[in-house]
Amino acid sequence: MSMLKKLISPLSIIIMLVVLTSCSSLRKAELAAGNDPDKAIAEVVKVMSTAQQAQLDVLADEEFSQGLTYLNEAKQGKKQGDLPETILNNAAIAKAFFEDAGKTAKTKEAFSERIIEARGAALKAGVRKSDALVSSMKAIDNDLKSETDNLSRVLSPEDFAVIQKQYFDLEAKAVQFTQLNSANKAITDALENDADDLAPDSLRTASLDYKTAMNMIAQSPRSPDIYRKSVDEALASSTQLYNVMNVILGAKGTPENIAVQIVNQKKALGELSGNVGKLEANLESANQTLQKKEGELKRTEGVLKSQEEQLAMASTQVRFQQAMDEARKVLSQDDALVYQQGNKLVFRLKRINFQSGAAEIPEFSKLLIAKTNAIIKKLDADKVVVQGHTDSIGSTQVNKKLSTQRANAVANYLYTLKGGYKLQYVGYGEAHPISSNETAAGRATNRRVDLVVSVKQ
Repeated sequence: MSMLKKLISPLSIIIMLVVLTSCSSLRKAELAAGNDPDKAIAEVVKVMSTAQQAQLDVLADEEFSQGLTYLNEAKQGKKQGDLPETILNNAAIAKAFFEDAGKTAKTKEAFSERIIEARGAALKAGVRKSDALVSSMKAIDNDLKSETDNLSRVLSPEDFAVIQKQYFDLEAKAVQFTQLNSANKAITDALENDADDLAPDSLRTASLDYKTAMNMIAQSPRSPDIYRKSVDEALASSTQLYNVMNVILGAKGTPENIAVQIVNQKKALGELSGNVGKLEANLESANQTLQKKEGELKRTEGVLKSQEEQLAMASTQVRFQQAMDEARKVLSQDDALVYQQGNKLVFRLKRINFQSGAAEIPEFSKLLIAKTNAIIKKLDADKVVVQGHTDSIGSTQVNKKLSTQRANAVANYLYTLKGGYKLQYVGYGEAHPISSNETAAGRATNRRVDLVVSVKQ
């Protein structure tokens, strides 16, 4: 045995020397942690996180990947009880690669600034919270690197538009995931437990609210003030569905309407219990008891009124969803977009194709308006406000006048179609862009007519 030890010991030393020699050719960064392996790993993890936030994993993927490899080696070595020198060596090499990644990225900023900005927005929206979204981003990243030879040359305008849109779409999906994942899970779980048979009304409401919120986010992923209300409604109705299903599954055979009453009663009793607890301390006379009962009656009346309002809102929501579903069938996305904005439905007409400086509707564009009017009529619309918008080319005064004239022209044509609703028009000129006016595509998007529809309750 002693002879075997003598043979193994020199061999181990030789192997270690070979490893150290191979690593010695690689640059090592100075570690602020000194000779403490734990602090060194923590220091490099922080450097890696900063590099990832700066998107060096795509701007300098080779150096970043090498840094990640050596960082993992350092972590694994710590777990296995490697010598401190080995762990520190790997950590120093990893840090050097991350630093080199930063230098490489600076040489590529001119080729990739706007694309990387779109990618950064997707990351900020929460892509890394979902494995599926991370996989989608990696696929887009690979396309980007393939089309640009690892960001060594600029994209063609066509490829730029495709990849930028993919990142924009990914950003919207990330917002949808972070805002609505719990609602989606509640609906999915309910479906797996036969909610379509056991609680169809609650499921339908939750599904409609969820789809509406998804649509609102898809249209304005960077505007929480626009989608917040619909998200709150989706979360509330999915929670209601979850609670109703719990009652039904806990007592087999419970009808949905009874389960809903039980859930609502539990909520009401929770509020009543809190109120009673506060009042008991000050309850001194029968007069106070009477006041309490009067207060409860008012609350009951308020609940009934709220339920009536919710029913009206639900009815409107159903009509809106039906209109949006029909619009997607008869109107192409190139011609128009349809989305909910609060208690109104917006039809964004993208292809009226007015001639430059003119407000006369081309004949071929009248068919688009007529199709839109047919959908609006089915909504039992109360009022339609025609909003005209322009890009920023030209003076503010001229754009304001032109947008007003165009809105007026569309309103007049709608009037001839006799939709049965009130009509108003307004021109905003260049005041409300929805895209950048710095590009031709952005300016084309900003030249639009919006029909804002209010319905009868």
